[in-house]
Amino acid sequence: MGTPFIPELAELLRQVEEKFGHRLSTTTDFELLSFVMEREIGELISASTLKRLWGYVSYSSTPRIATLDTLSRYLGHKNFKSFRQALKDSGAVVSNFFSSKTVEASSLKDGARLLLGWAPNRLIRLKFLGGTTFEVESVENAKLRPGDRFKASEFILGAPLFISSVRRSDGTVTPPYVAAKAEGLNVLEVLPNDKD
Repeated sequence: MGTPFIPELAELLRQVEEKFGHRLSTTTDFELLSFVMEREIGELISASTLKRLWGYVSYSSTPRIATLDTLSRYLGHKNFKSFRQALKDSGAVVSNFFSSKTVEASSLKDGARLLLGWAPNRLIRLKFLGGTTFEVESVENAKLRPGDRFKASEFILGAPLFISSVRRSDGTVTPPYVAAKAEGLNVLEVLPNDKD
């Protein structure tokens, strides 16, 4: 089962990176953040826990509230509940229009191929089968498998990829799947047609 979606989690992680001074993308970054947090607030979150939260390693359960409380205290809040309230009160997270590269299924020709990627080093190559159906052709470091099929109407650079279910090649159907939960897709390319 996938991690339950916590809307404020992405913003919490973004603010932690902002305070820390740069994006967390290496083992050393996570170890250093763990050290800095212990030094600044006297509380420890292990580098391995931080890696799971940021999606650097596989993570398939709900983050512990104690972990979210500690991250919130690093940002100067009493706990995660007060962080959420401050976020709500600030108006920082509201509905808004935004500009980003998008690929809509309706703009693709049957047989078109896409390359999607997200941190830390996940890549999938998809083949468009028509309508809103895609088939996974190849995978690097992700939980999807070659032969998996799913429906998606669009992909947005910088936004998570939400899939309501995946049909495996053996006929089984998975529960909902989310990729790039913390930072969104960082690779979104329509690949040249092999026949062109």
